[in-house]
Amino acid sequence: MRDTLLFLGQMARRWRTTGAVVPSSRGLTRGMVDAVGDVAPGQVILELGPGTGVFTRALAARYPHARLLAVEVNPTFADRLAATAPPTAEVVRGCASELPALLAARNLEPDDVAAVVSGLPLLSLPGDLPERVLASVAAVLPPGRRYVQFTYSVRAWRRFATPGFERRPSRKVWLNVPPANVLTFVRS
Repeated sequence: MRDTLLFLGQMARRWRTTGAVVPSSRGLTRGMVDAVGDVAPGQVILELGPGTGVFTRALAARYPHARLLAVEVNPTFADRLAATAPPTAEVVRGCASELPALLAARNLEPDDVAAVVSGLPLLSLPGDLPERVLASVAAVLPPGRRYVQFTYSVRAWRRFATPGFERRPSRKVWLNVPPANVLTFVRS
């Protein structure tokens, strides 16, 4: 309940970067985590925009042998998640458009990255920030590995160029407010 209230407060104050009206449902969480695929022991899962940590906790539970970097720009969310994150998760205060630098600061290489999972509201971010985030993901994700993103509008995603990625079929999650789609891209 405390996380839900925190989420609602941040949504009201920073709606454009929060991008949702309520935290993600169990169904959406399951869909996002299921789309990640195989993760070898010691590999890194990058989570973009973890908010209150719904996906973070599910990723840590499903992949306890992986290192999880949760990149959050909102200081309120980052502070809360840092206090409650699972032991295998590190909360990184920063922008998802700077992933190469965030990895380098931790002595990590793109080859260490197993997948990128994003809860970012790319459709509502200002200016060229969505394109910079996608370029940052492309810069750190090795070929054959997955970028998983949810959206409320598959149609609006047609306006985004995703060079270097092959889009796989999306999965509709009806038990979410509002219903959402899990988009899976594979780095080509």
